[in-house]
Amino acid sequence: MQNNLKRRILISVLVVTGIIVLYAEIFVWSMAYFEDREVTFPQGLQVVVESLTTSGYGGFSPWESDFMNYFVLIMNLTGVVFVFVAFPVFFLPFLTNAIEKSVPTSVKKSDHVIICSYSAHAEVLVKELNSRNQDYVIIEAAEKKAKELLLAGLSVMKGNPESEVALEAAGLKRAKAVVLNATTDKNISIIFSIRNINKTVKTIAVLEDEEMETYHKLAGADSTISPRQLIGKSLAAQVPAISINDSVEIDTNVELIEIDIQEGSELCNKSVKQANLLEKYHLNIIGAWQNGEFQSPVSTDLVLKSKIRLLVAGDREELARLNKKAEAKIRHFERNKVLILGFGLSGQAADALLKTKRIAIKVVDIREKEGVDIVGDIRKAATLRQAGIEEASALIVTIQDDTMALFATLLARSLNGKIHIIVRANKIENVKKLYAAGADYVQSLATVSGRMLASSIFEDETSLAAEKQINLVQLPAGKLLGNTLSKSNVRAETGCTILAVIRDGKKISGMDPNTFTFGDADYVILAGTDESIRKFEEMFVN
Repeated sequence: MQNNLKRRILISVLVVTGIIVLYAEIFVWSMAYFEDREVTFPQGLQVVVESLTTSGYGGFSPWESDFMNYFVLIMNLTGVVFVFVAFPVFFLPFLTNAIEKSVPTSVKKSDHVIICSYSAHAEVLVKELNSRNQDYVIIEAAEKKAKELLLAGLSVMKGNPESEVALEAAGLKRAKAVVLNATTDKNISIIFSIRNINKTVKTIAVLEDEEMETYHKLAGADSTISPRQLIGKSLAAQVPAISINDSVEIDTNVELIEIDIQEGSELCNKSVKQANLLEKYHLNIIGAWQNGEFQSPVSTDLVLKSKIRLLVAGDREELARLNKKAEAKIRHFERNKVLILGFGLSGQAADALLKTKRIAIKVVDIREKEGVDIVGDIRKAATLRQAGIEEASALIVTIQDDTMALFATLLARSLNGKIHIIVRANKIENVKKLYAAGADYVQSLATVSGRMLASSIFEDETSLAAEKQINLVQLPAGKLLGNTLSKSNVRAETGCTILAVIRDGKKISGMDPNTFTFGDADYVILAGTDESIRKFEEMFVN
């Protein structure tokens, strides 16, 4: 930016000087030829400068010839043009450069997280870090992007994350953790630079392909995450035939699962209170997804309409019984066929998981490759019909382009009104659009990776279900000491649900809310959104 400004200044000075000299020569010649008056060159320069600056003409006016009048007018207009040209070319960049914050090239931080390069994964991670009041800095090589991030209010510094100089300037020796978010070759180069400076700092790498994990570990990474494969498995787990298996074990007897409310089931169109879920099944309803929005806590007046997804915790046998009540009475198991659109890393992971459940699968991709059954454009009805869309029970869309996924979802819904559509969103802002297009379940790739990174960084908060849209965390009971569950009123005050208590290394679940009292060294396993967990920390831990 500075070099570009200097070049503009030099060109502007040369052009203006050239025009002044030229006009002065023309003025001297014209006065002798048209006005029959001798004028020296310095006097000519004076007139030109007076004309260009529109400040007056002294004793040389008026002029009798038309040429001289026109020429003076041209000089006046040239001066005006100079003002309008000089402002955007010179003054505006100069003022912008002066007003804009300059991106720092070093930071003075400690116990912070260093993020090497910014992306959609990093965007979600930053939100997670802010929710936990965790300091961080992003190292960004491109100055333009670094300035954009700075203006957006993010903590950023300019530098090449592969450079030891930049890493030291980012406070690597004092850092809590480093997150690598680049290509495999750059990640490995960064890891070597990190280990040359700090042998012990926690280093976490985001992988495009989980097969690259070995190379990252050999280079010195402490942990890796493979969001594409994980989201593929997670999407496959949303297929109704295996939804009961998408669970997180909290205790040997207590689990957390998602349950779909299906049209025609016993629970459909009843409120939580009317269905008597809490008393009849002895469950904790953590929250509910409706049109892509997560609600927690759930009101007992919530009507369980078709496509609502409940997140509940309870005894495994009770959960299985509830899941049957949420299913339609007539299940067309002969139509238990799943289509996968897109056979990249996510599609392959979904395919591998579904094959273990003996589910009929058809894979569609734009390119011919091993494992693909039908090659074609998923935006065309003929392609989907060839794959058997009208007879399929579920559709998984895992493609790189969200716009194309939107078209495929719209088309699939029009061809099969009852099919269960499960979609991967590459950008968070497209989640609601995909729901509006007819998707039953949408999961954001950036959200999954961001939450996984946060879970890897914070060892004191053990995330048990990073791929879900809520967090399960383990925190000290803190100010709950001496209180019962009912007296503490945690759910009403924070929106969190206490699922279990850890006392002397053992998990306790199914506590009586009126008699169970929290002890001095107890830990609680909480379920809730980022905001609700932050409220719990502020009220009971900090």
